[in-house]
Amino acid sequence: MRSISCGLVALVLISLSGCGGSSSGSPTPVVLQSIQVTPSAPSVNAGSTQQFKATGSYSDSTTKDLTSSVTWSSSTTATATVSAGGLATAAAQGTTTITATSGTISGSTVLTVPGPVSIVVTPATPSIAALTSVGFIATGTYADGSSKIITSQVTWTSSNTSVATISNAVPTQGTAMALAAGTSTITASSGSVTGTATLTVTSATLNSIAVTPAGSTIPLGVQQQFTATGTFSDSTTQDITNTVTWASSGSSFASITVSGLATGLKLGSVTISATSGAVSGNTSLTINAANLASLAITPLNPSIAASTSERFAAVGTFNDGSTKNLTGQAAWTSSNTAVATIGSANGVAKGLTAGSATITATIGSKSASTPLTVTSATVTSISVTPSGRSIAAGTKLALTATAAFSDTTTQVVTTDVAWTSDHNNFATVNTVGTATGVAAGAANITATLGGISGSAPLTVTAATLVSLAVTPSTTVLAPSSTLVYQASGTYSDSTTQNISNVATWTSDTPSVVSITSSGQATGQSAGTAIITATLGSVSNTANVVVEGSALQSITVASSVTTSIPAQVAVQYTATAHFADGSTQNITSSVTWTSSKSSVATISNSTGISGLAVAVAPGTSTITAAFSGVVGTATLTVNSATLTSVTVSPSSATIARNGSQQFNANGNFSDATTFNMNSQVTWTSSKVDIAVVNGGGLANGVAAGTTNIKAALGSTNGTAVLTVQ
Repeated sequence: MRSISCGLVALVLISLSGCGGSSSGSPTPVVLQSIQVTPSAPSVNAGSTQQFKATGSYSDSTTKDLTSSVTWSSSTTATATVSAGGLATAAAQGTTTITATSGTISGSTVLTVPGPVSIVVTPATPSIAALTSVGFIATGTYADGSSKIITSQVTWTSSNTSVATISNAVPTQGTAMALAAGTSTITASSGSVTGTATLTVTSATLNSIAVTPAGSTIPLGVQQQFTATGTFSDSTTQDITNTVTWASSGSSFASITVSGLATGLKLGSVTISATSGAVSGNTSLTINAANLASLAITPLNPSIAASTSERFAAVGTFNDGSTKNLTGQAAWTSSNTAVATIGSANGVAKGLTAGSATITATIGSKSASTPLTVTSATVTSISVTPSGRSIAAGTKLALTATAAFSDTTTQVVTTDVAWTSDHNNFATVNTVGTATGVAAGAANITATLGGISGSAPLTVTAATLVSLAVTPSTTVLAPSSTLVYQASGTYSDSTTQNISNVATWTSDTPSVVSITSSGQATGQSAGTAIITATLGSVSNTANVVVEGSALQSITVASSVTTSIPAQVAVQYTATAHFADGSTQNITSSVTWTSSKSSVATISNSTGISGLAVAVAPGTSTITAAFSGVVGTATLTVNSATLTSVTVSPSSATIARNGSQQFNANGNFSDATTFNMNSQVTWTSSKVDIAVVNGGGLANGVAAGTTNIKAALGSTNGTAVLTVQ
């Protein structure tokens, strides 16, 4: 028995060994042991790039390229930065350690950014008058024989600051300002290497200023750079464009930046003047529509009820294919003022009695017309959205009134209704439906039209503003380009709210960046500025740089890389490339044109700048122009036709005060699909349950179910929305 037992034990042990009872049979895990970064210890001149590679070595003696998966870092970002893909960009003289890390394993190498071996400063011996400026350029030569402009990388000094100062501030490095007669040595330094120039400031006084080009004419929306040339008492002349004060005699017709860049805004003539002290010069600038090829009016064939309004737009197409919203510059008329009147300059028609009238927009010799029908339909209900919102005292909320009529039509009537608040001590509302919180409490905001009313409850909380954020926090602008800032407030109850329309906006340097009360900033001249948004005692800032180097090129890119069918919209962006290597998105600042408006049109209107709409099969060149520089892209429109529209989500459920974003996808005969949110017409079958705006955002009004429809011509798709 003992021998049998021992045999069984032996068999069991052998069996356990075969089943993995011993670790000797387990696969050994492969682990990363080291990372090698190559090339090893490279040297790259400032402004250039170096691609690094990370190679991982594993415990099984294999290697793998880890460049795209490791985390890259630079120990001294002032010397060089490195991207997520290992591309380092040298910024300034020095050394930095470039490291690639994966988990606890890392590898590194040292990147050296050498300084120049010599520096040349140009111009070498300029002579200028007091209160004028001159820009110096520093060119560095390196040990490998290469040379590079390093104006923004050196340190500038003036030996006699009572005679002239020189800037080291971005982006005006190397710009000297003459103060008084004398001489000063201008030095550009990089480490121990220097280059010099001698600046002479004369005692000459300014006698006259010539503004050029003289008597110029530009089309609407086009820019013109003016130059001021001063003639001095010693018979010398000098470009003083950046030191004079520029002005336009009619800023509504043509605006002008502090650097002399004018933009045509309205048909007419102005005087452009440049002033320095008691001396000034001027020239005329005419803005015309001589290149206006045609005028179109939208919407076409609208129908509205009496006592409601319709906003028309006039869109001009110019000879170069560009389009521009000219609503405010057209002369508007109604053929039957007993049926409908229209504002002579704003395109807003008001229905008076049932009937029809022809609405006409005229600019110069061009005009466009459309019939307007005023029905006898009466209001059956009014919905006010958003409903049940809470806002803090001192903030605002824009409300929308949508009416349902006896003929089953619906219409936004925000500007036609009478707005009231039942508790003005808690919240007030103005004539266009913007409610303002006054003090903690509850109020009902009511919209009334034709004896029918609809209301929305509004709660004003006792929350106080704790902090606010300004976006974007940092940006770069080109002269005359614009940017709209946003201010978001965080309150003591942890809520956030857009407070852009109630904040006070200021710029600490209006000569560099100006800003309107609504937060729209405009680049004026090269330099830096701080934009501040303030509400009560709370404020925050954003930094902005107006680019000082020359604009070299513009690249145009689109959101779609393939050809598109007619009726599809595609967004184009314009990126500016400057001489110092920097780039900037200037989509909203360029002038967009389409070489064939019969193939595609493209918008220059605020909010949809660069949005092209395909019209018919063919090819068109899309052009973005800014300050004399252009960029192009090709847009191809194919012959595919729209077969169906799909709305997503197909069904959704929201709370009474909630919202739901719907999307409309157009399905075409070539099996392609495109988002068409902005092209379709959105409607809700029951506006007393939910309303939907032009972008597909639905807001709940009351409990029930409604169909949300997206239609383009005779093709449409629907979704079901349930409001609880």
